[in-house]
Amino acid sequence: MKALRRLLPPPRTALTSQVQCSQRRCSGTDSDSGEARLEELLKTRFPTASAVRVQDISGGCGSMYEVWVESSDFQGLSRVKQHRLITEALAEQIKDMHGLRISTSVPES
Repeated sequence: MKALRRLLPPPRTALTSQVQCSQRRCSGTDSDSGEARLEELLKTRFPTASAVRVQDISGGCGSMYEVWVESSDFQGLSRVKQHRLITEALAEQIKDMHGLRISTSVPES
């Protein structure tokens, strides 16, 4: 059993993830510019949106974002279809992300 433990890599921990995030941050990834870039893409795709907000929730390394979009474009669409519109708008950027948290809504009349 001890021999097997020596062969296995150490378990990933929050500290390991933080170190990787720090290394990525040091490699030039800028959280603020990532947020601004995503926000601009969403505003371009949803020009009638009454609210668009993007926040880096990865601790600053730009690997996970949370987006909020309120737009009349979502009127009559299921939540799944609303979220699909967001993922289609950010398709290229999502390829470089660890995760994306999406919230959508329709403005009150």
